[in-house]
Amino acid sequence: MLDVIKDVVTCLLVLKCVRIDELIESGRLSPFSPIALICNRLRVHWLPYIDGYIYGPSPGITEVLERILSLLKPNSMLDLFCGSGAFSKLAYLMNVKKIKAVDIYVEAARRNLRKLEGIEVEEGDALRIRSGRYDMVVADPPEEKIRELIDRLPELRRLYKDVAVVWVGPYHKAVEIIKTLSRDEKCIVVEAWGDAVAVFWKKKKHETIIERAIKNIG
Repeated sequence: MLDVIKDVVTCLLVLKCVRIDELIESGRLSPFSPIALICNRLRVHWLPYIDGYIYGPSPGITEVLERILSLLKPNSMLDLFCGSGAFSKLAYLMNVKKIKAVDIYVEAARRNLRKLEGIEVEEGDALRIRSGRYDMVVADPPEEKIRELIDRLPELRRLYKDVAVVWVGPYHKAVEIIKTLSRDEKCIVVEAWGDAVAVFWKKKKHETIIERAIKNIG
């Protein structure tokens, strides 16, 4: 999921996105925090600022996604709840040719992903995407949207050909979700750096790739 950092500085309340270097310079974000380190590696400079919270990529789902991308080598990816666009940037850097990033608020993603060929950023409800077909889907919903996303798994499955990676909450809080997903023979929930990350697949060969990807993780 996207790590959430509470910000109470009233002068920022009107902003829709904020630069990472400003957060670091003001002391509100450590340069050694997972968000800062990941964004620095990906050269992502803007983060969404919504309802008083700053959102950025968390280490668990980021590592799971990177490992699977490196082994699966998909040609296309759908990035749902894209936030800053960090996962789209990661996929782009790993030679994914066609990427679509979707979120209600996309200003940070547009700033981070502009001029990158093959990436489409769409403003809209990630839970209402029903068209398109991609080799892979990544979904990083806010906590309040996780249950609704899980309830819509049949719709999600129609969007990917091979694999989907979904953040389903902090691991210690995801007991019921994990129990629900454990009934799915083509899903595994892995604990990675405190995240609960569900990985879904379509074919046996994909299961083998996932097993290799999550070995010794986090």
